[in-house]
Amino acid sequence: MIYSDIGIKRLIAEGKIKITPETEIKKALAEIHFSESITLKPKEFLTTLTKEKIEISNDIAALYDGYTHLARKGIITHLGSMFIYPGTNNQITLEVFNASDQEIVINKDDRAGQIIFFDTKG
Repeated sequence: MIYSDIGIKRLIAEGKIKITPETEIKKALAEIHFSESITLKPKEFLTTLTKEKIEISNDIAALYDGYTHLARKGIITHLGSMFIYPGTNNQITLEVFNASDQEIVINKDDRAGQIIFFDTKG
């Protein structure tokens, strides 16, 4: 089961999900942001962290997905696994690649992507 915004807010209130600093919860997702400003040259790859620290209980997992506004510029924010394990308690590592032929600047606090939470019981 994928959690809706109502479900995510309920799990936050219950302490099963913690996101610090707080972020916007939208329909079935939590927004995630870049922790620092970066400049990517064409075809350059680097890793960086999310601004948000994600803590989830052992019966919840999550998926990270990048935003299309970055993809339209040629920026990919995950090359490896999108899976966030149950019991995670850290910032998310973003694997950022500039597939375009232009230098791209990403500012601290820009939206990087979204986290989708789901139940692992069953």
